[in-house]
Amino acid sequence: MKPNLNAIAEYNKKEELYLKRVAELDEITNERDKFREAFEDLRKKRLNEFMAGFNVITNKLKENYQMLTLGGDAELELVDSLDPFSEGIMFSVRPPKKSWKKIFNLSGGEKTLSSLALVFALHHYKPTPLYFMDEIDAA
Repeated sequence: MKPNLNAIAEYNKKEELYLKRVAELDEITNERDKFREAFEDLRKKRLNEFMAGFNVITNKLKENYQMLTLGGDAELELVDSLDPFSEGIMFSVRPPKKSWKKIFNLSGGEKTLSSLALVFALHHYKPTPLYFMDEIDAA
């Protein structure tokens, strides 16, 4: 039986191919890691900007509602504080001399005042030059 001299050459080719593919995999893995890092940075930035705006709007909403109702209180709260983008926001108010209620449990006039306070709070955060409101008292 003779030794196969082509086996060494074939082994060298396979090893070269293997090393080339390992280098490609490392390059792709590094690129993936860069994209993941950029994605996480964007998620953090989105969350920080949202929470900053949410806090400004919530504080202004309280102030506006107290001014409109002469003593009531209003609050926006996140349904899921760990992931504010998944569930939504609850709007609760406490009209003067009454208990806390969700916005959908209010009378028509209370809904109107609550909605106006929210619109004014949103306007304070990001002013818009013009608003069209149709039948604002039919909230």
